[in-house]
Amino acid sequence: FVNQTPPPERERLQSPKQRARIDDSTKCILCASCTSSCPTFWFDKAYLGPAALLKAHRFVFDSRDEAQAERLAILNDRTGPYKCHTIFNCMEACPKEINVTGAIADLKKRILWSKIRRKGKKTEGG
Repeated sequence: FVNQTPPPERERLQSPKQRARIDDSTKCILCASCTSSCPTFWFDKAYLGPAALLKAHRFVFDSRDEAQAERLAILNDRTGPYKCHTIFNCMEACPKEINVTGAIADLKKRILWSKIRRKGKKTEGG
């Protein structure tokens, strides 16, 4: 969790909608059943795997976290979410019934949108 603002006297608040965005990914118990069931991970040990990507989702979409751009830059790599082939083994293996594949798809979309926004800013700036 990265946040440069001084800590408040109480917790950092989120709206119910903001909290709902990360509810599923916060349920993860780090058992790695999803990663163990992932054929992409079996054949490419460099791939981050579903458990790591689910944990990344938890922070990328946390409204209180201020390191989204840095996290997305790290994930925008051949070992990141684009390596997922959407086989859904991870979801079947998850004892907490987390939508792991959906979280990985969310990361793919967020990376793509961040690239589009960056290109738009470069075009506007000259």
